[in-house]
Amino acid sequence: MAVQMTRSNEIPGSMAARLVDMLLPRPSSTFLIRSASSSGDILVVDRAVPPSEGRRAVMYTDRGLKLATLRAGFNPAEVWGVVTWVIREPS
Repeated sequence: MAVQMTRSNEIPGSMAARLVDMLLPRPSSTFLIRSASSSGDILVVDRAVPPSEGRRAVMYTDRGLKLATLRAGFNPAEVWGVVTWVIREPS
């Protein structure tokens, strides 16, 4: 009996396709970045989301990009993108 393999993102309406649509509503401005922490979380960062106080964001620094929580008085010009989701390694 022959078996045909199909990727989950090729199945219309599949759970995987819906998950991708939910995580990446704007694919052209959304990036997946692996955290440098020991947990290795994957950060879903959207550069089109306006930064606001209390949000987690990837910031420009003189030493490169850094993850931070935006505090009152943050400089929007230093925000590279806003974290919209965190994907954690299963425990």
